[in-house]
Amino acid sequence: MTQLILALRAYQSDVEIHQHAAFQVVLTEDEPFDSFSEGKNHKNIYGFVIRPQVAHACKCSQSNLIILNIEPYSAIGKNLSNKLKANHKTFYFFSKNEVAAFFNLKKTTVSVQKIIKNISGDTLLQKNDDRVVAVLDYIHSTFNSHKISLKQISQQVCLSPSRLGFIFKKQIGSSIFKYLLWTRLRFAISLLLTENKKSITEIALESGFYDSAQMTKYMYALFGISPSKLKQKSDLIQFLN
Repeated sequence: MTQLILALRAYQSDVEIHQHAAFQVVLTEDEPFDSFSEGKNHKNIYGFVIRPQVAHACKCSQSNLIILNIEPYSAIGKNLSNKLKANHKTFYFFSKNEVAAFFNLKKTTVSVQKIIKNISGDTLLQKNDDRVVAVLDYIHSTFNSHKISLKQISQQVCLSPSRLGFIFKKQIGSSIFKYLLWTRLRFAISLLLTENKKSITEIALESGFYDSAQMTKYMYALFGISPSKLKQKSDLIQFLN
């Protein structure tokens, strides 16, 4: 399930106004920071939850942030959406106690693992169909081949593509294509932040994309940042498994 979450740590780096297709949770590990969204400035906050496609920016040059990007149609994404009021595009935390209350934490210290576990709820306890487990294993072992197709994946479990797609989405909450895309992008981002000598094109090919243009397109759409910008900030951002 956590394959549909991208967790990063950002060190004292302001973020220009942007938007993305993922749900996002941003929390400070130390000092409060400022954010801008929906035409308003929000000062001295301890974090926020923001829905997809909402433009926002952060002034956090004095803060270290934990950033969780979550596939909105996954089971965990739906759980997070349900915690927000229907008319709320953003939810701001003005104290550490508010963060702890929202994520049902016993302490005010930010814990990525506990936050993910608490948002996931019962979804982590559900046992997946053996065929879905086999598909997940297959994707994790072959995602870096850009020739992988839904037909190939469905053949691994002797199901039609349409039937497998139905079962997979019902259990995981996301289409096979989106899960494969997230798997590739997570891998690409980990390389961008750790393999400084590799070019963006090399990383794109190693991650299963046809070229750097395709990777850039999907990365910017999902996370609101380009591979080149991410690579430039690699000394200020840490990939968290």
